[in-house]
Amino acid sequence: MNFLISFCLNNRITVILLTIALAVISIFVVKSIPVDVFPELKVPRVTIQTEAPGLTAEEVEQYITIPIESAMNGTAGVKGVRSSSGSGLSFVWVDFDWDKDIYQARQIVTERLGAVRESLPEGTSPELAPIVSVTGEIMLIALTGDKDTSTLDMRQLAEYKLRTRLLAIPGVGQVTVLGGRLPEYQVVYDPNKLKLAGVDLSSLKTAIEESQSSVPAGYLEDVAGQELPIQQDTRTANIEQLNRALVPDHASGILRLQDVAEVKIDGAPRRGDAGFMGEDAVVLSVQKVPGANTLALTQAVDAAVKEFSQSQLPKGMKLHTTAYRQADFIEMSLDNGTETLLIAGAVVMIVIFLTLLNLRTAIITLISMPLSVLFGMMMFPIFGLAINIMTLGGLAVAVGDVVDNAIIFVEIAWRHLNRNAALPEDKRKSKYEVLMKAKGEIVGSISFSSVIILLVFTPVLFLSGLEGQFFRPLGISYMLALLSSLIVAVTITPVLCYMWFKKSKNAATLESGDSFSSRLIKRIYAPILEFCLRFSKTVCAIMAAITLLALWLGSTFGTSFLPPFNEDCYTVFVSTVPGTSLDETERISRKVMKDIEQIPGVLSVTQRTGRAENDEHAEPVSASELLVRVDLKKDQKKLRSAIKERIDGIPGTSSMIGYPLAHRISSALSGSNSEIAINIYGTELPQLRLAAQKAKEILAKMPEVADARANREIMVDTIRVQYNQEALASHGLTMANAAEQVSTAMNGQKLGEVIKNQDHWNIVLRIDPRLKTSMEDIKNLELISPNKKTVRLDDVAQVYREEVSNLILRDNTMRKAMISCNPSPNSNLGDLAKACREQLDPVMNAMGCTVDYDGTIKARESASERLYVLGAIVMVLIVLLLSSALGSVRRAMLTLVNIPLCLVGGIVAVFLASPGTLSSLFGDTYIPPILSVASIVGFVTVIGFAIRSGLILLNRYRALEHKGLKPAEAIREGSLERVVPIIMTSLTTVLGLLPLIWAIDKPGGELLGPLAIVQFGGLVSATILNLLIIPATAKLFSRWISSRRKELEAKS
Repeated sequence: MNFLISFCLNNRITVILLTIALAVISIFVVKSIPVDVFPELKVPRVTIQTEAPGLTAEEVEQYITIPIESAMNGTAGVKGVRSSSGSGLSFVWVDFDWDKDIYQARQIVTERLGAVRESLPEGTSPELAPIVSVTGEIMLIALTGDKDTSTLDMRQLAEYKLRTRLLAIPGVGQVTVLGGRLPEYQVVYDPNKLKLAGVDLSSLKTAIEESQSSVPAGYLEDVAGQELPIQQDTRTANIEQLNRALVPDHASGILRLQDVAEVKIDGAPRRGDAGFMGEDAVVLSVQKVPGANTLALTQAVDAAVKEFSQSQLPKGMKLHTTAYRQADFIEMSLDNGTETLLIAGAVVMIVIFLTLLNLRTAIITLISMPLSVLFGMMMFPIFGLAINIMTLGGLAVAVGDVVDNAIIFVEIAWRHLNRNAALPEDKRKSKYEVLMKAKGEIVGSISFSSVIILLVFTPVLFLSGLEGQFFRPLGISYMLALLSSLIVAVTITPVLCYMWFKKSKNAATLESGDSFSSRLIKRIYAPILEFCLRFSKTVCAIMAAITLLALWLGSTFGTSFLPPFNEDCYTVFVSTVPGTSLDETERISRKVMKDIEQIPGVLSVTQRTGRAENDEHAEPVSASELLVRVDLKKDQKKLRSAIKERIDGIPGTSSMIGYPLAHRISSALSGSNSEIAINIYGTELPQLRLAAQKAKEILAKMPEVADARANREIMVDTIRVQYNQEALASHGLTMANAAEQVSTAMNGQKLGEVIKNQDHWNIVLRIDPRLKTSMEDIKNLELISPNKKTVRLDDVAQVYREEVSNLILRDNTMRKAMISCNPSPNSNLGDLAKACREQLDPVMNAMGCTVDYDGTIKARESASERLYVLGAIVMVLIVLLLSSALGSVRRAMLTLVNIPLCLVGGIVAVFLASPGTLSSLFGDTYIPPILSVASIVGFVTVIGFAIRSGLILLNRYRALEHKGLKPAEAIREGSLERVVPIIMTSLTTVLGLLPLIWAIDKPGGELLGPLAIVQFGGLVSATILNLLIIPATAKLFSRWISSRRKELEAKS
């Protein structure tokens, strides 16, 4: 440090030019840094999706899900395997360790999947879902049409043209399409008509397949020096050609497809639907790949949609890009974050000027702030950081701290230079000597205190899971800014002091070296200090009582994972009873959508029911999700209450309201959209079904619970076909042949594609839909034997109703039922989890089931436990470092007195900032304040600031004692010398936090506000009490040392 400061003072112009050059480079680097709402949230999870049309949930589990699970279990790096088996659909989620590279994880899963693929049922093909970010759904685009526009045309345009255009944009990972009717070529047959014509289904299939055959014909090697490929047109390209396809094996002559079947274009069976503002719509969900810049990607999507609308959108159709836009939330968050940062900087500037009352000193100090921030941001790309609300928050929290090092140096340098100027000319020293002396007095302390603060922040860097991905960038950005501020304080700051400082014209300032405000602070502090030194035992006893009271108050606080986000969009879930048809669910959700549209402040409502093809977030046709965009200028509590009134009390439904980002995070953590997922494990489905129902009854009686939703697994009616092998054999049929005919009739069979440019239209063989409207129709289904005779299905099989499970969930090879819920408005996540464990676990255990809690509660407990453990380790390291710096373990322990002092203020600040707590003092119901992970991070980080203040005092006491002062005199003089820099550094940080607290209800302020409240209260209490308690405890300590020394001398 000595060499560095000396070099800078001797090469002032060079240092200034280098600083300017680095600042310019930093500006260019900052402009190239990606911008997003939150840090990139990456879950090392691979999703395996398998379509199995026609299979029941239990068949899907046995034949598809369990074999895939078995292949994945035991794989290196896999920490869990979850699955969901429903009617015709299997999902297996393979979770890897958090540090696993997602591309390597996919490669491992692909290799394991290859070993089991051949054993799966014919016609099933497991696929890996695309890689998308946790918060990757960046936009919903709604396509609507007028009354003359068919939903077939809308879906065709969205599926084959718009989706393809969007997928071509770099950064787009997936585009799912829901709504409308996907057009396909349907070959519709009637078994009786086939019987009359003397053909069977296999002949129809052959006719269709041969009409789609592609047969290469080679090429002519040399025709007048040219090689000529031979191309054969053998694929049908339209209905007319498909109609003329020949049906083979017909004895009476030429028989075409149109003679025995109807060929038409119609919509494929739907498993979902969509609407926008009360109208039929096709909704496209645009999802980004991890790492993509959301703002830039949204602009690219907007440009593509605009160009598409102008060039390819037919008359009568309209595209709406405002259904949901994550970019709007990002822009509001970043605008608020930037505004907060600027306000914090302005507040710090005002505080510094009012404290020093000298324009030059204020300017020198303030120059350090933008330089520290710029130099810190210049290093963002090295650490893979983007500009988001968390990194901006780290800088905003650091605004007050980055100038602290400069403040301390400038204040001491100013005082020394003025004292030097007051000396006779022959006794004055050069500016170089004075600044080097000032440096020697303080650089060791500020360097050491900066190391302490960096050390205190290290637990934040070691958070795992999503909480780590949230808060680690905040910690890194803060640490980079603080390190930059230390470099600025020992390079450019001494140079500017040398070049700009002139002696004060005020005689009092020259004599004392202090400004007017500094002298005023000392004048006020001196009698208070004397009181504390005189009654040191009483002061320490009172402080101990206050600390215990504050800790008791803090023990009543509730807990949560993350605060709710202030998004401009609500997510409303409305679910009907499993087994409800798509048409009925759609009718209910459309009514809800139209009701919500009428609420003042609602800008748009987008409805999605069921699921889209290839969508990882598969929902049954009984579930609807509505995205409600709102005006944030309106009263959000009233708006939310109005929405809840519209969705509550609808007969036969359950509902829940929340926010899109919060639901995506909860879903990533546990597979549930709620904050807490209660997993009940058992072996038999009836046992799990009974346990889930009992759990829901218990939860319904608990005041801490809201939005309780039992697992969707229930018994639903199904039609079972049980074949009689002897009856089949008597008609020349096998079970496989009969089952294939039933499958083709009921489910349809894809036999080819008609390709038109980029459009791929499936050719599907189906029975006439008028012949499959009831159970009797199924019984009367005509099966065609190889000898071209027909037999009713009811004659060769038993056809009857049966109840089966509609959904089976598994977790690490065990079946489970899942109940999801949220804390009630007057409760919190911690109290809810505690109440569930007390009331639910004993009942479930008595029923032979085990219970596990997942979701945000698990993430919060994991984060808290890790922070506490790492915090304890860090405290041990800090004590060792302080012992080395202060030359005594006992002195080091004195600095730790500040820790309970900052906890007092943090707890009181959280209490006062929570709505309803003050009114509870006057008889109202006490609603506990909530401590989120952000608040806990605030408590951890404020400890470093508190220790720094104590270190500055104790270091000065020690230096004065080495000069020959008695302990009491050293404490008195050292406290008066350091009161101004301690107050200035704390005041700049405390007031710099105010803009973060004011912005807590704005988008982007949700995570930083709770952290800032804790830091604000902790710093206020630590600063005030530090200046009172540290001198008092130091005096008691010096007395104890003196008495021990006397005892030892007497014994010797």
